Parts: sequence; structure tokens; C-alpha cells
Amino acid sequence: MAALVVVLVACGGPKPIVPAPKSNIANSTGGEIKISGDSSAEVNKLAIQAIADLQKYWAEEYPKLYGSDYKPVEGGFFAVVPKSGDLPPCAQSIDDITNNAFYCASKDVVAWDSAGLLPDLQSKFGDFVVPIVLAHEWGHAIQARSNFTARTVTKELQADCFAGGWAKHAKDSGLYKVNAAEMDNALAGIMELRDSPGTSKIDTSAHGSGFDRVSAFQDGYDNGPTACKEYRDDNPVVVELPFQNAEDEAAGGDMPYDAMVNDVPYDIEDYWAHVYPELTNGEAWVPVKGLEPFDPSNPPMCGNTRAEGYALFYCVPDDYIGWDNVDAMPTVYRKGGDFAVATLLATQFGLAAMTRANDKSDDKTQSLRGDCFAGAYTASVLLQNRKDTSSFGISPGDLDEAITALLVFRGDGDVERQGAGFERIRHYRNGVLNGAEACLKD
Repeated sequence: MAALVVVLVACGGPKPIVPAPKSNIANSTGGEIKISGDSSAEVNKLAIQAIADLQKYWAEEYPKLYGSDYKPVEGGFFAVVPKSGDLPPCAQSIDDITNNAFYCASKDVVAWDSAGLLPDLQSKFGDFVVPIVLAHEWGHAIQARSNFTARTVTKELQADCFAGGWAKHAKDSGLYKVNAAEMDNALAGIMELRDSPGTSKIDTSAHGSGFDRVSAFQDGYDNGPTACKEYRDDNPVVVELPFQNAEDEAAGGDMPYDAMVNDVPYDIEDYWAHVYPELTNGEAWVPVKGLEPFDPSNPPMCGNTRAEGYALFYCVPDDYIGWDNVDAMPTVYRKGGDFAVATLLATQFGLAAMTRANDKSDDKTQSLRGDCFAGAYTASVLLQNRKDTSSFGISPGDLDEAITALLVFRGDGDVERQGAGFERIRHYRNGVLNGAEACLKD
């Protein structure tokens, strides 16, 4: 790499998830589906379309998975306005349906809050999140038909996985014109429905952390319903973590911002001092020359170029990592949490590692490998496999903060170079689950 080539890897300012444009429904009208409720409501139209295709999808997929015919859901579909006081079968009170959607096996019904939950999700995350909710509930219908037994959290994650399998079908078949932004919004919607930090995986109401739920959805999306069928308790591993101690719980699992930006880079250096020789047949890790927290009104030089407009970058010619320490990164911390900051910093150390290894990949591949290496660093902190040199630990919610950072905090125009959030999270998960070596194969 030429001495004065500048590679500025931007993180940009934090960008909130913007609701996706209305999805174009290309195929089934869903006219054969009748619901109890207002079929003219926008969210219910989306639900009807999804239900029509889910019944057809599972009529094809269920026999392949389980060797018998699929029995369509027949107990009814209930679009409920909780304030009306009308309760669907299985609901004992308004609280059972308010801000909720469920499948009830004893009555073989699907019900959803059509005045609160679905319109709220649609307004935040776009149209495609509505059929994803229904696809999840169909996952539970499949479990009832296949007599699947497991912990609550395992059932929920398998249903997420089945929803991911259907989502891939819906996109590929052209039923929905789903772009990268809409897929990112769908993941953000799944994140919205995660467990509170500190929830135990054996809690009878546990649904999984955001990391667990997104991982299961992406597993189904990438590998199809056959992968979902194999789910069992603790396979896949559920990453519902306890707080480390009372002090950690009182702080909500967050370290102060100054501690994150001052201490975490040295822990990441320690990680690479251990891992880089393993990846390079014994070559020693060379520490990054500098860390440059800066005021965006006076950004530093990188080679002969001033880093105008960048919030986070690795400067190749001068071998330093810089970040906006006044606006962007404090906002990341405030909105995303402490491990969002740690993850974004770790992506840049991954780029430094690739520079040291003379990686010649294109910018997007390097960026995604940086995300993967950030996941591998996270796994090291989670496993505490550097106890002699590191005392860092993971708190509940940290993995969710990490994937939120990759999903949301990105500069304008970075999708083409960095990859969409859906893709970035896939690579991050690969690092978490399979370690740094897997990042070189991705």
C-alpha cells in the first residue's frame, strides 16, 4: 500500500432507523382470507396478505420438514382493538392482547393488537415488519403441529428462525419488494421486541436478547427452515447474560463514556497481541501508533488530507484511529450504550490488522471483515479468555448495543462501501460465534 494512500473509514453521525417506504405487494391479494376485525385497516391488509402467503408457504414446506401434510390454521384470525373490550379466543383479559400478538394452540387461532402493536411497529419500522410478526406467530403454529417441546426461549427463537425463512421466500418470490433499508428496519423491529437486560434464559416469559432474536431470524433467512427444525434447548446457545454484580446492575451495565474511550482501545490492543500471531503464523502484533479523539470543528490530518466529515476512521498512512469525541461518539454512547462505542472502535482495529497483514480486499470486504473482527473481540470479552491481561467483561444488553451500533450508526452513502446493517450484523455474528479465523474466510 502506497505510503500516502488515505483510507478513511467513516462511521458518520448516528442515523436513526427511518421507516421504510410502503412495500409493494406483487402477488397474492389475500382475498380468500377472512379476519375478525376491520379488514380495511392498513395493518390488517398487510396481515391478510401475509396470512395468505404463509398458509401457502407452509403447505409446501411442512411436508418437506416433517413428512406429513400441513394442516392450515383454521381457528380464525383476530385483529383486535383492545379498547373495544372484544377478546379473541384464549385471551382472559384486555392485558393479554394489548401491545401483543399471539398464536393459541388450543383454539388454533392467531390474534394481534391492530390498534396499538402493529400500527406502532409499522410507523417505526415500515410495512415489512408487520408480516414478520405474523410469520413469527406461524412459527408457533408449526411447533404445535410438529409437537415441538422446549423451553419458552427456544420456542421463541425457533419461531424467529421460521420467520426468517419465510422472509427470504417472500423477498425472493417477489411477494414483497424488499430493499436493504426495509430489511434493516425489520431487524430493528425484532430488536424492539427483545427481553429486558438481565432476563434469564430459563424464565418462562423469555424470548431472547436482541442478539439471540436477530441471530435466529438471520439463521432462517440464510439457511432456510431446515436449520430451524434442528433447534433444541441450548442449541443454538442463548446469550441471556446476568449482571456481573450489584454495581453493574445499578449502572445498567454501562461504563462511563470516558472510561470506554480511554480504556477499551488498550483492551482491543491486548486482544490483537494474542490473536494476530495466531492468524499470521507467529507474526507479532504491532500496536497502532496513535489514538486521536478530535473536535469535528478541527479534524486531524491523515496523510495530506484533512478528515473533514468523518466521525470514526482508521488512517492508513499515519497508522492511527480517530473519532469525533465531541458530537458523534458521545451520541453513540448516549443512544446506543457503552458497548456500541466499544464495537465501533473495534471495527477500526480490525482494519488496522488487515493493513498490517497487507490485505488487498476491496473497501466493502475490508469493512465487513472489520465488523467480523469486532465480533471476534466481543467473543473474547465474553469468554474472558485473556484473564492474565484483561479484566473486561460483558454486561446484559452489550451484544444488543453492538448490533444496534452496526445497524443504525452509519454515515450517509456508506451502505455501498460498508454494507447494509443486515449484512454487517451477519458478519459481526460470524465473529462472535466462530472467532477471528472465520473472518478471513467470509
